[in-house]
Amino acid sequence: MDIAEIRKKAKAGRDAGVAAAAAPLAPQPPPPIVEAKTGVAPQVLPAAPAVVAAPVVPAPAVIEMVAAATITGSGAMPASSPVDPLDALFNWNPEFSLATEAGYQQGLEHRDEEDARRWLTFSLGTEDYALDITRIREIIKPREITEIPRVPDFLLGIISLRGSIIPVFDLRNRLKLGKGVITPESRIIVCHQGQRGAGLLVDRISQVVTLPAGRIEPPPAILSGIDRDLVEGVGRHQGKMMILLQLASVLDAELT
Repeated sequence: MDIAEIRKKAKAGRDAGVAAAAAPLAPQPPPPIVEAKTGVAPQVLPAAPAVVAAPVVPAPAVIEMVAAATITGSGAMPASSPVDPLDALFNWNPEFSLATEAGYQQGLEHRDEEDARRWLTFSLGTEDYALDITRIREIIKPREITEIPRVPDFLLGIISLRGSIIPVFDLRNRLKLGKGVITPESRIIVCHQGQRGAGLLVDRISQVVTLPAGRIEPPPAILSGIDRDLVEGVGRHQGKMMILLQLASVLDAELT
């Protein structure tokens, strides 16, 4: 064999190796079928399940869901869309409601009604005065008055009322507003303070009014001495002012 023939065989071997490396792999046969020894139908081994990655929830959505579950007290994530934490905060207790202006005003009026007092208003000249109606026994027309000696000039005398002797005060004179004059409109207000009772002669009766505590002011600072002792306060009703008298001081004949 000469050198040329040897080179020809070597080249042929190299070309066969390259062709074998570049050729595609032959398809592999399917996995063998395992037959049970009990004679049942052949079974094919199942393939391994595919692994599916869980979706990633954005951080803000997770925060809203946790906040909603915490506020509502359910302890579980809501199945629907996330709840606004502020809405859940104000709706967590169905019995809770914010106060309204109307409800607040109604509460104030109810409190004023509990503290209100009723007053009998009457006139002395051009001024309006009032007495606590719980101290009023009755109102009568003027009648014959029996004078008694050595009494203050504001004490007109006494009258007999259903077997009881009642002293009668000229209220205008008692308040140093001049002497009273009996007219068809004049009335005697029979009132009582403890064991003491008396009749007060006034010019005319006006009406009964209800005054809450907020509409009663203390006596004016300008009053002093007996004038201040006779006045309990100043009331306001329908744009008018009335002087509220202190009945205990009015009936005290020694207070002059």
